[in-house]
Formats: sequence, structure tokens, C-alpha cells
Amino acid sequence: MGRTGNNVASMARRRPGLERNDSMIRSVLLALDASEASQAALQLTIRFCRDHSQREDMSNVAIHLTGVAVVDTPNICGPMAVPLGAVTYKKDRDEVLLAKANAEAEVILAKFEADCAAAGVPHTAVRSEGLPYEQIEAVSRTHDLIMIGQDTNFHYETHKTISETVRRLLLDNARPVVVMPKSPPEQDVVVITYDGSIPSSHALHMWTLLKLRRPETQVHVVSVDRDLAIAQKHCEEAAVLLQYHQVQATLHPVQLTSKVVTHLSETIAEIAPRTVVMGAYGSGGFREALFGSSTNRMLENSESLLFLYK
Repeated sequence: MGRTGNNVASMARRRPGLERNDSMIRSVLLALDASEASQAALQLTIRFCRDHSQREDMSNVAIHLTGVAVVDTPNICGPMAVPLGAVTYKKDRDEVLLAKANAEAEVILAKFEADCAAAGVPHTAVRSEGLPYEQIEAVSRTHDLIMIGQDTNFHYETHKTISETVRRLLLDNARPVVVMPKSPPEQDVVVITYDGSIPSSHALHMWTLLKLRRPETQVHVVSVDRDLAIAQKHCEEAAVLLQYHQVQATLHPVQLTSKVVTHLSETIAEIAPRTVVMGAYGSGGFREALFGSSTNRMLENSESLLFLYK
């Protein structure tokens, strides 16, 4: 397949001992519902916020965590075909579903507050009504990062794929989005997918500036191109930026012989990272990987955290 791996030596020498850095991340927004992945995301996000503020290489500044539970009133009360004379039935049905959704949201937010308090994480609970992606986007304007469970759907009754909400967030939202599976790998490894496009460059840069890594985090850069030399060039380009931030990376240039998503999936599975960093849009193959026929495969079947940014 033309894949190679090589370590890139740091261009700048590290200072002796751990360097203390001001953490760039100060606030996280977590989208909450009753799904299994959302509840797993709650525990993962709380642990991240708690551990991040206790790191020796950071300035010991706490991350504020906001949990938002959205009651999707437009879908619950939306128009639907009903038999003649059944309007009253639909009205009664809508009221029952709304009451159920509101009660569910209160339970979810109560658990969120209790879990945050137990972990000593500063937090705010937000209950909102409307289209989920619009409500999340509005709250996200005052936060650095959005986290969302892989199968979070906000409908409580009618399950929809995560891709609908994530797509809209990525289209209409200015913040990076982390899509969280139920059980991501524990090993502290990150894969950055980079093809030289503006979105992949944005994702690489934002992930680096937010300092979501630890000093011991293993970082890999993967690039796929029909021309292996171009894939190598893109890998080295990403490595230079990382080196300025004292991050060393192992490079994986991959020659394209089939679909980009196939090569990415194979390489990611081989490395088994906890987190994958990707641009939400891209030129050619990366656009296909996230927003073409392979969307569900990448978003719904990923066993890693997906850090997505446009």
C-alpha cells in the first residue's frame, strides 16, 4: 500500500523538566441526552476536565463544563398526516411526548450536575427547546469546544443517526466538535489526518493550540495521496507545525490505491488511537471520507474520539 512510518526529530530543544503552559482551553460544552454514548461521554468529559486542570504542565486553571439538554419541540410537535377528526388526538399525543421529553431532560441535567459536583468540576446546566443543532450552536458561542456522544439524537423516542446533528453543527458552527464513542481506547495516542487542505490545516492548528495532549501523548500524522511523494510532503508539513509546539510525530504517508476512507480506516485501526483529528471538509478524498457515502462508517463506527473542525 506504500505506507511508511518514520520519526521526525524535534527542530527545537526542549527545556529541562516540564514546561508550564497556560492551557488554551477554558470551557467545554457537552450535548446531553439519554443515549448510552451520551452518558459515556458525560463521564469521559468530566474526567477530561478534572484531569486537565490537575496536569503538572498546565497552569492549574479549571475548565468550566456546560451541559445542555435539548427538548426537540419542532420534531415532537411537527405537522404529520392524521385521519380526519384526529387533530385532538395529535394534540394530546404531543403534550404527552413533550411532558416525557421535559421530564427526561430534567433527569439528565440533574445527573450531570450531581456527577460534576462529585468530581469538583465547575459546571452549568442548560435546558433548551428547539432544533438541537441550533440550540447547541447558540450555546457553543461562549465555549471553546463541543463534545457530543456518538449516537446522541435528542429525540428520546425517534432515533436518528448522529450524522444529521454533527453535519449541521459542522456546517453552521464555529467551534471544533468532538464525537465520542461509548468506549474509546485508553492508550494516549492521537492520529492527525492531514491532506494539505485548509480544513485539515484548521483542524491540526486548532487541536494543537487547545493543548488537548499531554507531554507523553504519542502523535501520528497520516496523509493519503495518489502520489506518495505528495503524501510525504503533507506529513512533513504537519510535522513542522507540531515541532514549533514541541510535539514530535510519527509520519504515515499512504499511497492511494482505493478509497481514501479505506486507507484511513486501515491505518487508524492499525495505530488504534484514542483520538483522531480531521478536517470537516477537504479537497477530494477527505471530503468524501466525511460527507460522502462513507459518512456513517466514519462517524458511527469509529472506536476513537473524532476531533472535527472545518
